Amino acid sequence: MTHLRVLVAAVGWALVGAHSPGWLAAQETPAAPRPLQIVFSSLRERPAFASLLVYQHDGVGAGRMIQRLPIEPDTSFTRPALASDGRFCLFNVKQTGGFLPHARLRDLTRELTPARRWPAAESDQTLRTEAVLSPDGRYVACAVLDAGGEAGGWDIQLFDRETGQQVPLPGLNSPDNEREVSLSAGARWLAFTSDRAGGRGLADVWLYDREAGRLCELPGVNSEGRELNPALSADGEWLAFITDRAGLTAGKDLWLYQRSRGMVQVPAGLNATGHEQSPAFSPDGRWLVFVSERVRGAGERDLYLYDRTLGRLLPTPELNSPAEDFDPAVSWLP
Repeated sequence: MTHLRVLVAAVGWALVGAHSPGWLAAQETPAAPRPLQIVFSSLRERPAFASLLVYQHDGVGAGRMIQRLPIEPDTSFTRPALASDGRFCLFNVKQTGGFLPHARLRDLTRELTPARRWPAAESDQTLRTEAVLSPDGRYVACAVLDAGGEAGGWDIQLFDRETGQQVPLPGLNSPDNEREVSLSAGARWLAFTSDRAGGRGLADVWLYDREAGRLCELPGVNSEGRELNPALSADGEWLAFITDRAGLTAGKDLWLYQRSRGMVQVPAGLNATGHEQSPAFSPDGRWLVFVSERVRGAGERDLYLYDRTLGRLLPTPELNSPAEDFDPAVSWLP
């Protein structure tokens, strides 16, 4: 036990609970990083319409901007989601005064390939938004408003890209609102926010086990305040979320929950004065990219990259701008 405590202290974790991450304790010397790809929304080029930018990082401290997805007049691209291999990017599209929000899928490794629409999102006039892609690239989930056959309010729908069919989610949706869905690989686990009856606060994070067809207990995750922006690791072991519970030093903080241990953790050096938002895990769970409004940033909202193995933020040259940068997704560099 003494050795375990020394190891945890050495990597800079502050734990709420009695255990350290199993994978962290197993490796004292981090493996050589694999290059990362970060796709995010930005207002740096068009103040009223978000564009999608692609950034490369070596997992240590060097990075550069590598491309921007083609823009369209009066149209915003937001909430990108990446398959783990970095090839496919699903993103949300909204034109001012135009069509309902929908999702597009793009192959980032083929620059000249035009953006492809996701047919299931446009099969009817249902309002769909917040579309996300599972890390294996097979499943797409989104939030739908007052859709026929659903429970009511905002609900979560899941689609299988291989079959083109909607996947049943018995017991997930309620007559209240379910939004901000996140998927593990294979869509085994779905995390989402809801203001449904039976929660603790104004908004709570919930976890659904699709294999068992039931909701799971999340001890320590929810409070009387708001828990928002859930993000699952690819294996479903880790859940990142934002909380504004009482007792925080400033605004909204980013916390982690380890599913197998049922334990909340607050990584050292992660949160700061200012709101944290929109976390996303790298495919192996080692890195977290997130948005923060902390002081001394380049703009009002900036992106930060945190190495969970080293327990510190990493330099991200060229990443942020004086304009707002937000909605990050992270994968391996294809």
